[in-house]
Amino acid sequence: MKSKLPRGLAALLEVGVMFLPAIPAYLWLWPNVEGTSAWIANSLSDLYAIAGSLFIGLRRWSLDELGVNRKGLWLGLACSLAIVTGRTLVILSVDWNLPPPQLSPLRLAGEFFFDFALVGVGQELLFRGLIYRAFEDWRGTRWAIWGSSICFGFWHLGGGPLIILATALYGLIFALLRWRTGSILGAILVHGLMDFAGTLLLPTTDVVSVGLSRPNISQPGWMIFGLILIIAAPIYLWLFHPHAKRSFPR
Repeated sequence: MKSKLPRGLAALLEVGVMFLPAIPAYLWLWPNVEGTSAWIANSLSDLYAIAGSLFIGLRRWSLDELGVNRKGLWLGLACSLAIVTGRTLVILSVDWNLPPPQLSPLRLAGEFFFDFALVGVGQELLFRGLIYRAFEDWRGTRWAIWGSSICFGFWHLGGGPLIILATALYGLIFALLRWRTGSILGAILVHGLMDFAGTLLLPTTDVVSVGLSRPNISQPGWMIFGLILIIAAPIYLWLFHPHAKRSFPR
């Protein structure tokens, strides 16, 4: 018997079922793996997100409707440059009091593949592709933007409240980019570049453990300029894009 639920709501419920394995993963797996084991576990989770997103999404929408297209390529590149440059300046403005990461060429290539092909593609296909489209189909664009952003924040539940808030805010930027371009390509670029730059520059990805709540800011000018670049992109997308007045989300 065919479901009478709206297809967007039905897709979101299926996503909820897809997330059920995350419960034991957050309780047992992630706190107990590190190094190569953590890399393998993260890779498998992103492959699972890609497979699940395609399985749920393609039964209802085309790849183009899920944002898998080249629309808004130049806008995506410009926003990627601004956001990644801004975040890099913020990272460099902080004295971490730890040595920089030491990466071999093979490890560097592996991180590049992981950040773009797995994390960037997997998480953007899930959140700005499937979840965004499902919310938009069910409740409209405003719900798509905020719903996908909140879900993205809770995807990072294991990082604690600060990480949840930070990733939800970045999710909002990615969702605005998805809204303006109709594509997830720009979000994949931003996401992959941000993670790869973090790998190159941060002494550890567990920034909370090295004092994110009380950072030693050695270059306040870089910090301010970096934050301006980061917030300039979503402000432009929301308020000053040429289509802002006639396509404000309802």
